[in-house]
This record gives sequence, C-alpha cells and structure tokens, in this order.
Amino acid sequence: METFDQLESEVRGYIRSWPTVFDTASGWTRTDENGRDHLDVFAGAGALDCGHNHPALVDAAVDHRGSGRILHGLDMASTTERRFLQRFDEIVLQHRGLSDRLQFPGPTGTNAVEATLASRRFEPI
Repeated sequence: METFDQLESEVRGYIRSWPTVFDTASGWTRTDENGRDHLDVFAGAGALDCGHNHPALVDAAVDHRGSGRILHGLDMASTTERRFLQRFDEIVLQHRGLSDRLQFPGPTGTNAVEATLASRRFEPI
C-alpha cells in the first residue's frame, strides 16, 4: 500500500476502507496479490456486468484488437459501430419491441448525464 500512499492522490475512497491490492480477476472473483479470493460486489461499477475476463469477451476483444479496425471513434461512423448497432437492434431492441436509439457518450458519468439530458425534451419551469 506504500506505493499507493506515496504516488496516488488523496482523493481516494475504497482503497482506504479496503486496503487490498488485487492482482487477477475471473468472473465475479478478484484475487489479491497474496492469493486470497474476494467476491467482486462492484462488478466494475457497472462496466463489467458479465464478470471479469469472460473467455468469449476476451477472445472477441483480442480478435478485434488484432483486426486493425477502429477501437474508439467517439460518435464518428465506423464499420465496427455499424455492426454493433445492427446486432444490438436485432438482439436487444427488436426482441423487446423497443424503438429506442443508442448514444455513445464519453468515458465519464458527466458525458452520460449530458447525453441523457440532450435527448429529452423539457418543459420550461
């Protein structure tokens, strides 16, 4: 923990109440550097709702990374995004009878909130 105390900002929360250094993760389990398993109740704070390192997701990510295709393009059109949109529509939206549209916000919660606000029509107070 000394490295974290010396080099990381004081604006830290979980590390203070859970002073454990994690090394690996699989499914819903994180393993610390001493080999002790911990149930991951955070699930990547919503980003890893399929668990850590699911083989199908890892294989797909590695394949895509090696393909030379776009990895991150914000909201610019790409063949990768088109394939994703088509599959999402087919598997999630059509299956549920939804006509929703997707928004690709930036990597922060603020971006997600701003995108949500921009997509809604508000009546003046």
